[in-house]
Amino acid sequence: MKMKQTLFFSLLLLVPIFSITTLAQSPAAAPKAPEKPASAKPAPSTPALAPAKPLVPALPQSPSSGADSSGSQDIVKILRKAKSFNTLIRLLKTTQIINQVNAQLVTSKNGGLTILAPDDGAFSELKAGYFNSLGDRQQKALIQFHVLPTYVSSSNFDALSNPVLTLASDSPTGYQLNVTAYGNSVNISTGVVNVTL
Repeated sequence: MKMKQTLFFSLLLLVPIFSITTLAQSPAAAPKAPEKPASAKPAPSTPALAPAKPLVPALPQSPSSGADSSGSQDIVKILRKAKSFNTLIRLLKTTQIINQVNAQLVTSKNGGLTILAPDDGAFSELKAGYFNSLGDRQQKALIQFHVLPTYVSSSNFDALSNPVLTLASDSPTGYQLNVTAYGNSVNISTGVVNVTL
């Protein structure tokens, strides 16, 4: 029961966080040319030709905002704000799934992604050494299994089609995630774990 409450609380914390596709920031001011001393002669100016195409490609824009979102979305910053996700942060980093998640946050055309984030309390309920007993592929698949490639608000879980796609859906481990919503409750079943939120 405690794990169910912990997972539900974790999900409630992260769902509103991922609905934000960019942080509100005002645009940076254009750089000013350095002031020249009064005694210096002005350099002869030659018109510069504009490059035919940009030197650095622009990042895709979020559909809900025209603001540049590069660098504004970092899953570690989001999880640290919510506090009790230190184990998940460590696992995201050691499996290098952090890079995949951050890239998806920046390039997502569907408004973000959803992490079914187990907090530190949920990880403490695992048998000691469980995660370390898994191979590298299994560790990555397990973490990817907790990430849905689209943003799903808590009120839209009933609209999902089973099995629900996760970042591990193409994994050879064959993890399946089924979601059943009824009233204010959501049941998530994997065949191994059955949790009601």
